[in-house]
Amino acid sequence: MKEFFSHTSADKNEYLIDHLYHTGDLASFFASSFGGSRISEQAGLLHDLGKHTEKFQNVLDGTAHNIDHSIVGAEYYWNNVSEELIDDPYFAQVICNVIQSHHSDLHGQLDEEAIADSEYMAYPNFSRKRNITDNHKENALGSKEELEQISDFVNSHDLMKRISGNILPNSENMSNEAKMLYERMIFSCLVDADYSSTAAFYDSEDYSVYKAERVLNPDRLIKQLEDYRDKRGFGKNNSGLNSLRNHVYRQCEKAGRELPVGLYTLTAPTGTGKTHALIKFALEQAKRNNQKRIFVVLPYLSIIEQNASEYQEIFGDENCIEQDSQTDISDEIKLYADRWDYPIIVTTSVSFFETLCGGQASKERKLHNITDAVIVFDEAQTLPSYLLDVTMKSLEALPVYFNTTVLLSTATQPDYKLRKSLKDLHYKEILPDCNEMYKRYGEIRRLAISTAVKSPETYEELVDFFDTNQQLFVFNTTGKALKMFEKLKERYDEKDCFLLSSALCSEHKSDTILEIKERIAHGLDCYVSATQCIEAGVDLDFPSGMRECAPLPSVIQTAGRINRNGKSIGEFHVFVLDDNAYPGTVYRNESYVTRNVIQQHGLNINDLHLIGEYYREIYSGDAEENADKNEIVEAVEELDTHKLSEKYKLIEDKDELNIIVPYKRTEFEDLYTVLSSHNFCISKKVMKAASHMTVRLYGNKNLREYLDRHCKRLLAKKSDTDGYVEINWYIVEELSIYDQKKGLIREEREGGFVF
Repeated sequence: MKEFFSHTSADKNEYLIDHLYHTGDLASFFASSFGGSRISEQAGLLHDLGKHTEKFQNVLDGTAHNIDHSIVGAEYYWNNVSEELIDDPYFAQVICNVIQSHHSDLHGQLDEEAIADSEYMAYPNFSRKRNITDNHKENALGSKEELEQISDFVNSHDLMKRISGNILPNSENMSNEAKMLYERMIFSCLVDADYSSTAAFYDSEDYSVYKAERVLNPDRLIKQLEDYRDKRGFGKNNSGLNSLRNHVYRQCEKAGRELPVGLYTLTAPTGTGKTHALIKFALEQAKRNNQKRIFVVLPYLSIIEQNASEYQEIFGDENCIEQDSQTDISDEIKLYADRWDYPIIVTTSVSFFETLCGGQASKERKLHNITDAVIVFDEAQTLPSYLLDVTMKSLEALPVYFNTTVLLSTATQPDYKLRKSLKDLHYKEILPDCNEMYKRYGEIRRLAISTAVKSPETYEELVDFFDTNQQLFVFNTTGKALKMFEKLKERYDEKDCFLLSSALCSEHKSDTILEIKERIAHGLDCYVSATQCIEAGVDLDFPSGMRECAPLPSVIQTAGRINRNGKSIGEFHVFVLDDNAYPGTVYRNESYVTRNVIQQHGLNINDLHLIGEYYREIYSGDAEENADKNEIVEAVEELDTHKLSEKYKLIEDKDELNIIVPYKRTEFEDLYTVLSSHNFCISKKVMKAASHMTVRLYGNKNLREYLDRHCKRLLAKKSDTDGYVEINWYIVEELSIYDQKKGLIREEREGGFVF
């Protein structure tokens, strides 16, 4: 009898049946936290059934290529499943879709039309010489005789399982968003199981090592948190703002201990100690509900490092990992981070949500580890309005179907139910006395607020507005912040003037913030022009500052950097300019709403009613911001997971460009030498090592052309051939385009030295 293998190497072969059993067992284990074990096991047992073919065995021998083995298991299951085996066709479709997609992007139909379609998951036409699948490869199944052999193989090894009668969600009661998320969860379990069992074969390990999860010990971590706070005096001073910080912390502790798994909000003013309060809630909630891990999701890479560093100081590196870390970590720890298999994971909104609503196999591998967990979002108001419906409904499904608690934290909590598609959203606020707390906050942290949103002001007028020696100016675009920086230099000593924007690499930005903090603490002159990069997670305390009119949450975030610790009476001003440039259309529209709200009601940043009026206008009627973009709405209506993953982008219509810059000259020159010796081909490891000296921009054709003139575009090695491909990474060649104050210069200038 011919032997069929799933993988081969120079010194060993893996029998197909062993790989199917191992993958099915791991997939079942990964799905056990949400009751999806039987479905995931079934997908695992059949996922590589197409390797039981002559064509695929020729692939292993190196005599064939472009063979689609994934489709065969899906076709076999759909054509042999019965109501006795599974009584809900939705789950049968899920099994077929994840099997056929496990080496690509998740695709396939979930609607009732497919069930009635005789062509859906049909076997190939054996009279044809070649049958091309949706993956643009040749179907591995070559003949009716081969199909009969596969059927004998399945029956003799009992690979078709009975799922009917098991506890499964009622698909008729599930929203489309929940159905699609459930499919992605099963997909994640299968992909992780397949990758893991394959890695175990090549590493000569027992596949069961991947069942050894790194999970929380909440009692120990709660003690570590309390010990950390006690040693540093947190909670002992109950005067001024500290009284509010203590109140938020204790309310989060109480809510975590008492509340069941659910979707919650935390509405608390800027500067009330949410970093500790959020993790306290999460630990108590995990202890109460026996959840395995915690996710802390932050909006920007720039604040990931400082939050992760504090959590690592409290809980130790063995309990907390920064998933988007810019530091060098071991391959073992990187695997835990990439699989989200760690007690506490700190990650970005982009990484989290584009996994939650994604579809690429390599990225979705980690998704199942958000089940049986607690997820806390800081600065939740940063979710874009054009993705809000599908995002919130997906988050709502997590506590219902996956035993996962979700907490959305912000100082400017949107009233999600104002959106027409979210009027039935179920969530609960965990701070019962928000209005009273905001009132008390305003009494302690006093601000003299002025606005000039009816007519534009000039840069010269803004420079003259305050008479303090420490001032903050925040603008909507890098260009306007740069222009103000030049005006400040004309008025004050250049050493006292600073620019903070996306034009600075992360290390440059961190060093600049540290210098600004030192100058503020010692009463030295300090004049800062910045973009919205300063609004979240940057703990600065200026006596005076101003903000260009922007979406109201951004205005309030900037105000949170003025008289932050309530030492005196701060001054805060909101203005408009003749220059109406905005980062995008939605940002512009929401800025206009802020302008209208201020003109009608004035500006009291501690008035929750004002924030409510802002969101009421944002989400009113047929406004663009009252619904997801059309492609997302269509994808959800059609249950098209592949279309959703393609269109779900937190940063849309712009490509990310990564530019390695000479902030630290010696380190930069060393890296340039290494890259030039490798024909400017960059590896993922070098990308990680260079991330602290990389500027990330979202650019257009003009910016690309500018970079092509002054930088060297880098290459990456193709995974499937020996060739190379250009990627969106550059390294600066004309050193003068990176300034030690202004960062990356994005306009032509005379002169310059080419390295």
